[in-house]
Amino acid sequence: MKKYLPLFFVLFSYMAYSQNTESKTYSFDSIVSLNVPNTFFESDTLVDGVKIHQIRFKTNTYNFIAQKVLFQDENQKESLSRLPYNYTSLIDEYNRVIARMRYRVPYYLKTKTLVEKEGFTGYNLKFVNDVDTSTYEAEFYLLNKNLYTFFYASDTHFDKDVVAELFNSIKINTNQDISQYLGKPPKYRIGYVIATYFFLSLMLVGVVIYFIKIYRKKTGKTDFLKE
Repeated sequence: MKKYLPLFFVLFSYMAYSQNTESKTYSFDSIVSLNVPNTFFESDTLVDGVKIHQIRFKTNTYNFIAQKVLFQDENQKESLSRLPYNYTSLIDEYNRVIARMRYRVPYYLKTKTLVEKEGFTGYNLKFVNDVDTSTYEAEFYLLNKNLYTFFYASDTHFDKDVVAELFNSIKINTNQDISQYLGKPPKYRIGYVIATYFFLSLMLVGVVIYFIKIYRKKTGKTDFLKE
């Protein structure tokens, strides 16, 4: 799951500086878009075979990162998928994401709040520093097979209005075919595993019987199946 989170130091490692007051719409794909300044940085990386597409920009008071991460390997069999299959399993996966984020973000998680955007469920997380001052905020949504995550960070001037403006600019295109429940329930996955092992067991038994028959034929012994 660590691959679902950005390398946090990236927030503070780049030297881009933007004072643009004008903004434009940036589309991750046909599903998610948000407002960005005229100057921003875009990158694609591959971590453990998983694609991560990221944009980021910085002003004199805050850093912002938005990223799209493939939630699971594209080659993963649907029958063994860990994608959520209902609301409860969606929250379970979200809690795993939050647990990793708490481990990697160098601040204290103050609140975690379920949020909805265009009818889709996500989470908003607020972090504080040692003196209980707001420093970091994140919001994420799992849509189809991708996790879209948005990060705002400021050690010196955390502006709630700017945060609200940035996060409110995130749009989900409901004209597209979108689902948060593309996985299979445990009973389906267990049935698939049992059926697979049963089939393999039959194949193994058949191979063993075949070699026994070949061996007995070569040694002149009667076929044990006819004894």
